[in-house]
Amino acid sequence: MTISALFNPTPLFAGGEDFTHRTVTILTGASYKRGQLLGRITASDKYTASLAGASDGSQLAAGMAILATDVDASGGDVVAPVYMEGEFAFEAMIVDVSWSFATLDAALRQASSAIFIRSVGVNG
Repeated sequence: MTISALFNPTPLFAGGEDFTHRTVTILTGASYKRGQLLGRITASDKYTASLAGASDGSQLAAGMAILATDVDASGGDVVAPVYMEGEFAFEAMIVDVSWSFATLDAALRQASSAIFIRSVGVNG
């Protein structure tokens, strides 16, 4: 496994100053950009793109994280930094179309997640 760490400031943050991060293992199979909404797969404790209709645990808001750097896991698992807490601009995040702002916001609130999203009215 390789560790990826590159700071790239973008309008990803929507306010506040508290952003908790840690490193997690990203599952083999895809490349992701900073700001990707990830979910934790229950059986492996690895992270992948969160899909609202998934059944592997990655759809559960309690295990979600926001990717802090670009990651290429197409050739194998990668250890990368993610944000576990903070306030993020929904429009700057990379979120699967299965999640709308309303459904993701509700899921995060119901799970008492430390991740908060806010609509800031920007695209990309």
